[in-house]
Amino acid sequence: MLRARTFLAVAALLSPAATVHAEEHYLAGKVFDITSAPQGLLVRLDTGVPTNCAGVGYGWMTIPEANKTMIAAALLVWQNRGEATVYTNPISSGVCIINQFDPA
Repeated sequence: MLRARTFLAVAALLSPAATVHAEEHYLAGKVFDITSAPQGLLVRLDTGVPTNCAGVGYGWMTIPEANKTMIAAALLVWQNRGEATVYTNPISSGVCIINQFDPA
């Protein structure tokens, strides 16, 4: 019983920390524009970019060419005018990399 209480107390303390920065690295929205480039598929959401990608050119986020399954999912969502949540790495060298694409 003490173990369960300790676990719940620790979980309660860590939960606010996890949610405070949640939007820093992810954002949900409608995929309204795509284009391709040598480095992969570029995607734009109607809601903008996550905080950690603020300043990226024109709101383009990149799915690296090596992530073919993620690119296929993004193309299907765009074709169906759907929504998705993108999870990103912090902007680096002017590029915002999508590391997870979650269709809604």
